[in-house]
Amino acid sequence: MVYRRILIPTDGSDDARKATEHAFRIAEMSSADILGISVVDTSYRKVWDEDISRRIERILRKQSEKAISILKDEFSSMQENGRMKECKLDTQILEGNPAEVILETMEDEDVDLVVMGSSGKHGLDRIISGSITRKVLKSAETPILVVG
Repeated sequence: MVYRRILIPTDGSDDARKATEHAFRIAEMSSADILGISVVDTSYRKVWDEDISRRIERILRKQSEKAISILKDEFSSMQENGRMKECKLDTQILEGNPAEVILETMEDEDVDLVVMGSSGKHGLDRIISGSITRKVLKSAETPILVVG
């Protein structure tokens, strides 16, 4: 199958980096465009007071910025090595519940494939409410490749 647009949700974790490698290979074979996103989880706002919430958000935003920066650097490196010349990379930093934002982005951006890590940096989410990946898999209509 040939893909036109591939979504890579990333938090900069090891699994997300592995997923990025796979997504880049698939994109290169298909000449697909890539949308890389990182989601600043704002669901904690209901739990903490405003001051703590702002501090947490600053930390999470910096992590998202770093994750997107790594994605851009890896893409640039591949293009410098003569690969993925037909592909284009767009990136976004979004806010909200990560699983919900990923699902909305899948639909809004008309992606053909999502390539994501099996688990992310925040193991606490897995313990409390189930992994983001599991939630996306449960509700998605778009094909998803999970890399771990």
